[in-house]
Amino acid sequence: MAEKPRASSGASSALVTEVVAAIRSEPGEGMTALAELLAEAGVAAAELEQLLTSVQESQQLTARLRRRATELEALFSTARELVRLQDVTDVLRRLVERAHELMGTDVTYLSEVENTGGDLRVRYSVGTVTPEFRDLLVPAGFGLASLVAQSREPVWVRQYTRMADAPHDASIDAAVEREGLVSFLGVPLAVGDEVLGALFACNRFAHDFTPEQVLLLSAFADHAAAVLHSARVLADSAAARARAEAAYQELQRHLEATQVASSIHEQLTAAVMSGATVVDLVATLADRLGRRVWAVDEAARPLEASAGARTGLPARALLADAVRESQRSGHAATIDDGGHRWLVVAILGADRVLGAIVAEEPEDAPVEDVARPTLERAAHVAALVSFKREAVSALRADRRAHLLLGLLDGATAREAAELGSEFSATITACAVVDVRGGEGALTAAADAVGDDGLVAQRENHLIIAWGVPDAAAATERVRRVLADRLRQPDATAVVGAVEYGIPSLRDAVDRATRDLRFLAPLGITGATVRSEAFAPYHVLTSAAPDAVARYVDDLLGPVREWDARRGTLLVETLGAYFDGGESRRAAAAALRVHTNTVQQRLERVWALLEGDWSDPEYRFRVQAAVRLERLRERLAADGV
Repeated sequence: MAEKPRASSGASSALVTEVVAAIRSEPGEGMTALAELLAEAGVAAAELEQLLTSVQESQQLTARLRRRATELEALFSTARELVRLQDVTDVLRRLVERAHELMGTDVTYLSEVENTGGDLRVRYSVGTVTPEFRDLLVPAGFGLASLVAQSREPVWVRQYTRMADAPHDASIDAAVEREGLVSFLGVPLAVGDEVLGALFACNRFAHDFTPEQVLLLSAFADHAAAVLHSARVLADSAAARARAEAAYQELQRHLEATQVASSIHEQLTAAVMSGATVVDLVATLADRLGRRVWAVDEAARPLEASAGARTGLPARALLADAVRESQRSGHAATIDDGGHRWLVVAILGADRVLGAIVAEEPEDAPVEDVARPTLERAAHVAALVSFKREAVSALRADRRAHLLLGLLDGATAREAAELGSEFSATITACAVVDVRGGEGALTAAADAVGDDGLVAQRENHLIIAWGVPDAAAATERVRRVLADRLRQPDATAVVGAVEYGIPSLRDAVDRATRDLRFLAPLGITGATVRSEAFAPYHVLTSAAPDAVARYVDDLLGPVREWDARRGTLLVETLGAYFDGGESRRAAAAALRVHTNTVQQRLERVWALLEGDWSDPEYRFRVQAAVRLERLRERLAADGV
């Protein structure tokens, strides 16, 4: 049997070179030329087919290894960027671009969980053509993304429209349709038990994704998850560091503010120990805080007596609301009225508001403003000052009330001086105020009266003994203070003259007290009236045996003396004149004299009396005196 011719060494070398080149080529390339070369070399048909099959398998393996090397290089490149991690946005964008290149799909995009509800929003995409898809929001529980997030496993669909494993959303379906996407592969971006998002590779045609594609996209997804997690850790760390620094700075500011507040508090305490008032305290606060500060009473009135003390203060209604808020909270309240701001701290007593401290708050005041804690501490100091002042005022009021009650009970001027009443020789008026009880009424009245008089309380009446030029105006001022302090707007007062000093004080007080009873039936409340307005009625309510005689003598004394000295009938003429309706002709007829005689007698009466005859009230009082005198004379004559 003849032997087959052997190939020369040159032919063998060329054949090996072709085989190696074919193995390095892409699958399917150079196979025809290799088959022809092998046939020419005399390779048997069976061996030829077996050799070509081996070459094809080697081509596929070489291509797979080449692709794997490329993938690994891309993953290593991403890993190197992940280590540096300077710009998260840039790293993730390049990661999506590399995944897109290696996957060979039409579109690749990364979605990130946007909120606690689990909604995912597209952040980075390659290959998209519609702007809506580049910012697409996928609600939790809908679409392929929900399957990826819930299962934490890779999920792919050949045709999205036929997907039945998750609910469809109309807006998502419309965006997918406009983008022309058909097949999807999604893998989760997970760290531990948390899903941070998903990485998707999509085609605009039906496609079955291979395990190699799933593994490759999953590898990129792991890197993306690491990037997002690292970014979050770094952001949390930076935020924690910023919070720590802010807390330290806040603590430092707080300590500085506390030190300043403590310093001011010590200064205020020292001022109190040296006898400072609340007004002195706010002056110190204004100096230390560098802003205007006021002290107001419980009715939101400034304690300073100087003119314009309310200038710069908020409206009284706003101030009253802020005081109530501060009372409830125990801290400073803020008033903001058209860009003007104030801090208000209530000065609290045991059972009521004693007043408040009000301070301007500049627009550029820092958050940790030293004024707030300082004012709150100052309010406590002011409360102590108020307690001290009230205690002293109460003792002073009790002492003076004891003096006044002693005078009313019959103490002489000398005895009153021995008791310490420096007012005993200067009392010229009295007043009685109906306050219907009210705790603290005596102290409040004593504070309002001050050094101008004495105050005492009997049942529901406050009695004031004055030594002031205008007792009516002074009494009205005190009545308003009491009405405001005791919340009795209808409090009423009567003021009367004390004509003969201490000996006539009790009578004047009794007369004013009786006059006070007339006011309610007359419908008079919330006012101060003069006792002299009741002069004609004093004799009707007085139990004094000489009340009528004194009243008649006060008005008709000069006329009666003229009659007694000259033997005239001036008083009788006045009686006839009033009986005749103030008609001279009727008086002349009753007296059986000429009209001119009546006229002359009346002119003499007018000259003797000191009142204004044109005043109807004065004429009424004179008429009452005339009638009382005639009544007294008639009763005396009948008695005889």
